[in-house]
Amino acid sequence: MGEPLKLRATDAEDLEVFSTVLQDALVNMGDMAYLEDEKRFVLVATRFRWEDVARASGQGTPFERVLCGLSFEEVSRVRMRGIDRARDGDRILELLAVRKESDGVRLVLAGGAEISLESANVLCHLKDLGEPWPVFARPSHPLEDES
Repeated sequence: MGEPLKLRATDAEDLEVFSTVLQDALVNMGDMAYLEDEKRFVLVATRFRWEDVARASGQGTPFERVLCGLSFEEVSRVRMRGIDRARDGDRILELLAVRKESDGVRLVLAGGAEISLESANVLCHLKDLGEPWPVFARPSHPLEDES
């Protein structure tokens, strides 16, 4: 097992690293919140441990997922597209990418949904929480598999 991740992002390049390690993370709608008084958007996800794939494949051991906490600071507004909080309260979202936008950060989700976090600056923290657990399937991306 590798070390738990603890990362900080302050620019677009840092967010690319976040996007890589968070690809295919699963987020329950109930595990995200905008703390307006603190200007903070937080979520807990189960992320696939992409950084450990080579070891797991080489040794024939199971792949892993781990709980991961994310915090986006200095957020002035949150907009959601393709998500209805009332209807989708128990919905599990799949995070595909984290992108820097001119007005903040965009979380790109499967099925065309998005969460836009308006912020003048990028300031995000990511921290693995607890021990990873085995999973026997690696997320696949059909477009990648066709080449």
